[in-house]
Amino acid sequence: MISSKARTTAVAFYLLIFLVALGRTSASAQFRQPNAELTTTVEQNVSRAGETIVLELRVDLPKDIHVQSDKPRDPYVIPTLLTLTPPEGTTVKEIAYPESTDFLLLGWEDPLLVFENEFTIGVSLILDVDLPLDGLVVSGNFVYQACDDRVCFAPASEAIEWHITSTQSNSNDDL
Repeated sequence: MISSKARTTAVAFYLLIFLVALGRTSASAQFRQPNAELTTTVEQNVSRAGETIVLELRVDLPKDIHVQSDKPRDPYVIPTLLTLTPPEGTTVKEIAYPESTDFLLLGWEDPLLVFENEFTIGVSLILDVDLPLDGLVVSGNFVYQACDDRVCFAPASEAIEWHITSTQSNSNDDL
């Protein structure tokens, strides 16, 4: 006959093995984190200082992956966020996120607000009139948390840059 102490020890041992295995499964899911493919574009090159230009960040997500919107309903999820470090002589007028979609997660009452598949975030940037245009670089950071229908992965942060060039012709070329 097995004593109750031995039985308790055996149950505790098997519970420990189960928890370690569960932790390894969860940890291995974290290591297979899906990454967003990011593409920065300048909608048009600058013809003169003082203009407002539009920058775009295109985000392509792997199949069956979504990210939370910039304004999630649930205060405990991590929102998608684009931040910019505008160079001197520029001002961020607006960051425009796309419209989010509802995503109903099994077991949840309210749907989540998410971005799926591919989406674009637009940035309106005002350039000062005396700003030298060539070689202008706008840097930023894109933070997101990728999720599938069962698990959310560790948040990711990606540094991004836009390179702005001038289409202004040199006045000496006209002589």
